[in-house]
Amino acid sequence: MDDLSNLEHKSTEKKRNYCCICSNFRGKLVDGKQVRLHRFPADEKVRKLWIKRLKTVSTGFVLKIKNDRLCSAHFVDGVYNSKNQIPSIFMVNNKQKIFKTSEVEEESYTTEASAILQENQDSRDSDCYENTSLNSCFVSEHVSVQMHDYITSSVKETCTVTQTLPKLIQTDWIMCDMTTQTDLTLSLFQKLTCDTSSQTDMNNCSVEKDIGIQCNKPELVAEDIVSDDMCMFYTGLPNKEVFNAIFSELDDAEERTNRSGNGENKGRPRTLRLVDEFLLVLMRLRLGLLLEDLAYRFRISKSTCSNINKQWIMYLSVKLASMIPWISRRFIRENMPAKFKKKYPNCRVIIDCTEFYTQNPQSLAAKTLLYSHYKSHMTWKALIGISPTGVITFVSDLWSGGISDKQITIKSGLLELCEAGDAVMADKGFLISDLTTPRGLHLIIPPMKFQRFNRRQVEETRRIANLRIDVERAMERLKNFRILQGVMPITMSRQASHILKICAALSNVHPPLIQDH
Repeated sequence: MDDLSNLEHKSTEKKRNYCCICSNFRGKLVDGKQVRLHRFPADEKVRKLWIKRLKTVSTGFVLKIKNDRLCSAHFVDGVYNSKNQIPSIFMVNNKQKIFKTSEVEEESYTTEASAILQENQDSRDSDCYENTSLNSCFVSEHVSVQMHDYITSSVKETCTVTQTLPKLIQTDWIMCDMTTQTDLTLSLFQKLTCDTSSQTDMNNCSVEKDIGIQCNKPELVAEDIVSDDMCMFYTGLPNKEVFNAIFSELDDAEERTNRSGNGENKGRPRTLRLVDEFLLVLMRLRLGLLLEDLAYRFRISKSTCSNINKQWIMYLSVKLASMIPWISRRFIRENMPAKFKKKYPNCRVIIDCTEFYTQNPQSLAAKTLLYSHYKSHMTWKALIGISPTGVITFVSDLWSGGISDKQITIKSGLLELCEAGDAVMADKGFLISDLTTPRGLHLIIPPMKFQRFNRRQVEETRRIANLRIDVERAMERLKNFRILQGVMPITMSRQASHILKICAALSNVHPPLIQDH
């Protein structure tokens, strides 16, 4: 129980948000008042006054990131409002020091605030709501950005709600505490568009699907992927153009992934955009992140994150199946690399098996089936086939690690895809000549070492190994998706085959392994 309490304490402590100038955190009690964190003002002049005051207290202070916060303990009476905008209470040399706001600061702030309020009043008086977005309807774009609104709404419905907001809220919007702004605005939206009785968490709630606001913006969204290196790191795709091209083909993802709650499993609509759900799943595959980590990054619950992954994995395995094509004999011969043409012009596929670690099951029978003597571990095993051009053309389902190469070749159905006259290149562990010969297939494997090799056998072994290296490179590229590395949970057994095929399909969009044509 003590370990569990420590774990819960560490988990709570990890999620705390701290003040950028002191050790106070959100929710801490100071002098009987609960500490609140406030964003730096969006207005440049007021922001500079804040930074100037903080540098007076701490000479090394630098505003590092846009999400830095200042706690309410630095304001008179612990309150940040329209009359108390400049931080003035700090600890200097372990003694509390109260700064007086100079007349220059007051005049500069008052003038700027009045100008902003006048600009907002002019925008409300003009008849412009039908042609503006939610951001501009409230106050100004930079205020909405500071609030991190996660918006995918339609203009007409948004503006209709905005026009019904009380004038008092629209007038005093900028003068409010930024945290209060979020809570107050959401409560008004809920009264206008939602059933307030069903809202249990004001900080994490979202307005109806048509309005499309999520209070907490994810740490990473699709628009943040701006470079090829970022795209490769987070998604495993070579660039953003490929990411957009694949996503554009997922035209029925909305209904197939049950986002709207219409179907057999009815539920509340999910708050993440479709493209960000796609990004979430790719990050799960590429980086092998835990569901808890993804839920924290995308500001959703763990159960929602789990449902998104399950539904998208099943959907993508079907949708991307065409990206693992069984290439025709004619096409392969027309694009046969030069190193194959001379000795093995009829080679149709190069095959090999690969294994993935999994957890130790409780059942003794399952342990017997999963144990791999080659890896000395519990594994799942799959048969991978590539064309001479380096494209993955065949991926079997995952089988228990104790299965032999011959048995997995039979059960996978690979030989049924080949035609008479085709050649199959494999390692010498594939003793399948009794299966290929009756079908008119030629098996290309290194010579068996029954005695000392002669010169011809040595040369043939070297040549086949030189050509087979491409299938090893293809499997290495496949395992760059980190979900296939390490030990996969036994609970993923129903999804494991689908995950493998999705990773193989995404590997095929990379530049060709073999450039020699």
